[in-house]
Amino acid sequence: MIQLVSPWIRAVVLPGLGGRMISLHAGGREWLWRNPELLDAAFSLTDAAARLPAPTGFSSWANWGGDKTWPAPQGWASDQEWAGPPDPVLDAGAYTVLERTELRVRMRSGDDPRTGLAITRTITLARDEATIVVDSELENVSDRPVRWAAWTVTQFETESFQAHGDDRSGVWIGLTERHRAPVTLFAPDGAPALERVSPGLGRVPVRDVVGKIGVGGTAGWLAVVAPGGITLTQRFDVREGAAYPDGGSEIAIWMQYPTDDDLDGLDGLRPTARLVEAETMSPLTRLTPGEVLHHRVTWSLTDTPPFGRRE
Repeated sequence: MIQLVSPWIRAVVLPGLGGRMISLHAGGREWLWRNPELLDAAFSLTDAAARLPAPTGFSSWANWGGDKTWPAPQGWASDQEWAGPPDPVLDAGAYTVLERTELRVRMRSGDDPRTGLAITRTITLARDEATIVVDSELENVSDRPVRWAAWTVTQFETESFQAHGDDRSGVWIGLTERHRAPVTLFAPDGAPALERVSPGLGRVPVRDVVGKIGVGGTAGWLAVVAPGGITLTQRFDVREGAAYPDGGSEIAIWMQYPTDDDLDGLDGLRPTARLVEAETMSPLTRLTPGEVLHHRVTWSLTDTPPFGRRE
């Protein structure tokens, strides 16, 4: 476990579990969801986690939580799709710490033979402001060309959203004139809904659904607004005209709530918590052996939500 601490932010990173940032405490709250069945309050493995069998499919995936980097597109039909999670190398494998300071950690995964990739994640806290920079590098470590996008997946806790009933909270997304209707990627029990608030702004309210949408034509930012208005914004570069995974999605939103029902498409996996996944994508990029794809997401904490400021 590695702790990064600035005057505004305390982050906990677990290199041994896929290079995850598992905790982000800022603005008086914990932002990230972690699985309490697998990780205790000190971020150590629980007895249940220690007894986990080797995963055999999606239903046996150990969802640890936090923020991580995966390759996209996801799928199980061909070797041009990432067949995870579960994934023993990129998702849950041990990352080697390459560099560590008070405000920065740089970690690298093992080489994954299926995708031909190794992922390096660098997490840097600013000393003089409430920001974090998360850099993801996907390197082609194989002897063949590959084509992937970088895919960051941040799981935010939303149980507190439900308790407060704040009708302004949720995920806000900056939109451009290129925006079109969201793509429904998965909807076994409803799906998140993007409400167009203005030409340049949309909101995805937190609801009891299990599903996922993809959003294209974005301005390269999303903002999670917690009850009371405190806001964590993620910004990244969008390349107009480039090919993106999931029907041209630059951002995807997954939402879930606890259910005991067997849902179509989940292979027996049952959601046990309320959470929102905010996901950013890089363009799909062809990498020759040795080439590296870079994707940067800059997180910033403010007490002004996006509907109360100009973008």
